[in-house]
Amino acid sequence: MSRVRKSKAARFNAHVLKKLQTAVAMDPELDLTTQLPSEYSGRLDKMRDDVQTVDNVQVNTITHDDEDIRTTFNASIQAEIVHPLSQKVVELLAPESVKISPARLSERLLDIMRTSEVIWKAPFARQKMVFKCGNNIVLKAIRNMDDYTEYTTLQYLRQHRPNVPVPEPSGLVRVNDISLVFMTHVSSTMLADVWPTLNPSQKASIKEQLATILLDIRSIPFTTGTPLGGVGGEGCKDIRRHLRRSEAPILSASDFEDFLYTGSHEGGQVFVELLRQLAPPISATSSPAIVFTHGDLRPNNIAVTMKDGVWIVVGLIDWEYSGFYPEYYEAVRCTNCLAPYENNDWFLFLPDCVSPKAYAHWWLLDRVRETRLV
Repeated sequence: MSRVRKSKAARFNAHVLKKLQTAVAMDPELDLTTQLPSEYSGRLDKMRDDVQTVDNVQVNTITHDDEDIRTTFNASIQAEIVHPLSQKVVELLAPESVKISPARLSERLLDIMRTSEVIWKAPFARQKMVFKCGNNIVLKAIRNMDDYTEYTTLQYLRQHRPNVPVPEPSGLVRVNDISLVFMTHVSSTMLADVWPTLNPSQKASIKEQLATILLDIRSIPFTTGTPLGGVGGEGCKDIRRHLRRSEAPILSASDFEDFLYTGSHEGGQVFVELLRQLAPPISATSSPAIVFTHGDLRPNNIAVTMKDGVWIVVGLIDWEYSGFYPEYYEAVRCTNCLAPYENNDWFLFLPDCVSPKAYAHWWLLDRVRETRLV
């Protein structure tokens, strides 16, 4: 008798199930659909093709290579330099100042990934891994990268707010379906790692530091008439259970609200119309300001370091969902993972400028609207 080998689809479901069990333990009445990964069904369908049967006497052998983006990196394909490489990256690739030909660049990139320290990997590392290289450089390897929002944002912030602590963009290369994003390395200590150990005074200090940083980026002028979303023209994104992208340019807060109400299912217009009647009015004289937004502000994306006995914020990372959005949207995104039975008091120390308290009407409205979108 044969049995089903533990395929990628099976491992994916096991990973999802573990997360669901943890969430249910915290909130037994939780809506499970809010905890499913983005694009769950599509990702599962793609993985089902890998299911194989094996004989009873065989054991399930899953090697590290099965889950490693380096395994499927085809170094025989010539690399395309999308954004120029910094001098530090050039020196990293050619330590002896020997110019690398375009034909050999892919081989050298693979060498770098093979010899560098893995500092992060996705649940399925064949999709995304992060490496700490030499010369204070970090390399993100991402499969099927849809756009370059994070990179264009880092460039934009270096130009318009050079004092904001973000990684310095250091080059972007594409090899077939894998994008390699180089940037400078910030502290490896994330706020999520130390937050449970902080006392109220230390947490308040972090809150104040973040407020200073966020107020700075939110003060970047927005040019009326330019599209909202990514500064490179990537459009607007809204990620809940699934990632949704705007198909047409969004030019105002009113247009953005229309986008948020656009669900994947037909119908529900009575629900939508009622919420619109409850929403704060948007007009030429009364409209939310458009401000620069991180889009995924949480302790896992805040780098800190200890200096003279004080925890200092030294970097904000992961800007994939950044851009210009209505002023209330950061508060919505900050609390995207807030559960009804939440125990993490991080949400009580959000900077005032992005706290739900500052945008209570919009925030509460979105919590209701989310029930239609997920």
